[in-house]
Amino acid sequence: MTHVFLLAACLMASFAALGLAGTAAAQALRTDILTVRGPVLAEAAATNFDKVQFLNALAKIESDIKLGVLFKFDGNDDQAAVHFSTPRAETIPAISAALQSFGLVDFEARFADLETASGKEAVAAAVKQATRELSKARLKVRPTAKDKFRSIAQQLQAAAALVNPDGPTEVADFQDTWGMVMVARDQIDLFARGKDLTLLGRTPDPAMIEGAQKLGTIVDIILIALPDPAVPVPMTFDPAIFTTAVADLGMLAG
Repeated sequence: MTHVFLLAACLMASFAALGLAGTAAAQALRTDILTVRGPVLAEAAATNFDKVQFLNALAKIESDIKLGVLFKFDGNDDQAAVHFSTPRAETIPAISAALQSFGLVDFEARFADLETASGKEAVAAAVKQATRELSKARLKVRPTAKDKFRSIAQQLQAAAALVNPDGPTEVADFQDTWGMVMVARDQIDLFARGKDLTLLGRTPDPAMIEGAQKLGTIVDIILIALPDPAVPVPMTFDPAIFTTAVADLGMLAG
């Protein structure tokens, strides 16, 4: 079994340990959110709302929750705290206007609770509350299938941009890359199985579903090539592994 499947199993075990496996909250972590530091993340103001960028930002938040839970389960509380605090420090401020316009007035507070939670039960409760807010935000957007694929493509582009093509990639960057690709893979899986309840219309073209199924295999190859996010030193890997996946997503998005 490759390290990526072991890590995926570890992540699911961590949700089980927190009492989240099989719950609506665990399913919420398998949907649509993410953006990265830099130009990919744009202010989603109500007067100039960019649906895809909003989905990207939500996906970045989901990525940090996944990484935080993974490190918490591994007993690395310091790294867990870094990822649990990132949404409020970096991502939520960029989408605050959109959150307010959607009436999601408790969104940031739930992530403040996640930062301060201590102990298994408190962390489990905070993760459930935070993912519930993510679910509410996704349902407000109601993306089309093409919106979703554009967002996933941008998520993978953002992940690739974190990789140093000329040498080792710093620990924080390849952790974020791994988390972002995991989120993208989960979104593709939901779409391919017809389980993405956030989509407008909810009945994508069968050809798009077939394309998503093939794309899932490509993204699995990316995950296999990525370093274990728990490795504590910079690692070298080639960002070119993202090229095919991004190109295929572009075709699906039209």
